[in-house]
Amino acid sequence: MTTRRACARPTICHSLGCALFVAVLGLSPRVAAGPAPEMPAARMVEVTPPACEAVSFPTVAFLDSLRVELAGRGLACCTLVDAGGEARTTAALRVSLELVPCAADGERVEAAVHDLSDGRVVAREITLSDVAQPARSRALALAVAELMRTLGHGARDEAPPPVATAAEASRPAPPPPPSSRQSGLALEVAGEARLLPARDTILWGGRVRVAVPWRALHVAIDLGGGYASAGAELGNVLLRSVSAGVGVGPRLSTRTAVVDVGVRAEAGWAWIHGETGLLDVRTGSGSDLTASAGVRASVALPARWMLRPCLALEGGFMLHGVKGEVNGQPVVGMTGYYLLAALGLGVVP
Repeated sequence: MTTRRACARPTICHSLGCALFVAVLGLSPRVAAGPAPEMPAARMVEVTPPACEAVSFPTVAFLDSLRVELAGRGLACCTLVDAGGEARTTAALRVSLELVPCAADGERVEAAVHDLSDGRVVAREITLSDVAQPARSRALALAVAELMRTLGHGARDEAPPPVATAAEASRPAPPPPPSSRQSGLALEVAGEARLLPARDTILWGGRVRVAVPWRALHVAIDLGGGYASAGAELGNVLLRSVSAGVGVGPRLSTRTAVVDVGVRAEAGWAWIHGETGLLDVRTGSGSDLTASAGVRASVALPARWMLRPCLALEGGFMLHGVKGEVNGQPVVGMTGYYLLAALGLGVVP
């Protein structure tokens, strides 16, 4: 009996159920969403144009340029106010402009930015004499935007730093750049042996070389000397020489070695004299200019060391030389082609 009474009026029950269902649907999104977060209000920028009445200041062009410069920087630009007017809000920035001097051809503007929230002021005199007339409004707007950045306002929102992916994080770090000594000025001290097959002579000596890099090339100068002797039945013939050379060519620098390749020219002086222990043998002596030209290749490694061994090979021809004779037969000299090998130590300051 009780159940039948509750359902005696099905129309009323159905209406109440629908109303309750609609009310629940209307309230549930609001409860789930919650209050919307408040966005920070943009700071108002107020502009006080020049009070000078002698000229017509391009106010509209300046405001358009300043609005472009402050776009996306959290500043609401721009509102014109009088010089003595009160700020609409204490959170505003006020820009004041004055022509110096107040003349029709004034090319200097005294600009100041006031932060009304804390009373800070920054000012600057802007010279527009070197700016074309159509571009002066934009140049002035750039200067005013820089003053706002000085106060800590108007900086563009920076993008968050990129997040490395798992593949990038596991990738090994790139090797450090090669040391600057790879292509720096180098001082080399080396011993050398010069073979002259035409005179069956080996000239032993030493040389100091300075190599200076220039872009992908190198220029080198050197100074050295040599000594050779030849024995015969009547005595010995001695040869001594000093020379200076210059070379130029490409340079290849890697983390492992520094390779110089190029041409080299040399000029010097040589002395030849004979020695004998026999009383009836007459000895003589003489000297003359020597000159040569050749191709040289050198390698120094490891390139990252301040002290590094170096090896050089050279081949060329004697353009002008000397020779020593015994009974009209040459036994020592510097003529014909030559082969040179040098081994030493390089120092990179």
